[in-house]
Amino acid sequence: MKDRFRDWNLYHKSVVAALVAFGVSIVVRLILVIDAGFEISEEAVLPYSAEAIWPWVTNDENRERWQAELIDLQRLKGNELENGATRLVFWKKQGKRWHAMEQTSEVLPGRVFATIQESDNDQRWFRIELKPEGPCSTRVSISEVIRPKAYNARFWFFRESGDHQEKWGTSLEALERWLGKRAPACVAEGGEP
Repeated sequence: MKDRFRDWNLYHKSVVAALVAFGVSIVVRLILVIDAGFEISEEAVLPYSAEAIWPWVTNDENRERWQAELIDLQRLKGNELENGATRLVFWKKQGKRWHAMEQTSEVLPGRVFATIQESDNDQRWFRIELKPEGPCSTRVSISEVIRPKAYNARFWFFRESGDHQEKWGTSLEALERWLGKRAPACVAEGGEP
């Protein structure tokens, strides 16, 4: 029997190689997202002290003002600054509404606030850190890990990751605007803001 593959020209061989590579990449993606979570992070340096920013990070009413897509928080149990405190969180994105149960998982007063959220659609781990860089400068770092419950949502999550990243960029801009309206002006030790 004659080897027919040897008769193929380079074009046909490269097409077959590309199709095989595409098929293998889909199989790898199918395996990788079986139990995957996706991390989104954003940070900005704001010209305010960590003490001025802290109430905006932890207070339920203030979070509704600056955190994009968040429309309401209702406390169920405990103070938001206690580990284990729970809240009902209501979201709205592009006309779709959903809610999640949120529980405070870590609080380091003035520095770290972290929660775990669970809804019918996904699980989310939210963490915000305040790192003072000077008397009137604080690095605000936000990270969120999202694990969609539906397998197909995990497989296609890369299509939405840009929207989630944009949400946190918008949120940090809104936080800075609200701080500009409501927070006291920060004055460094030398007397200049």
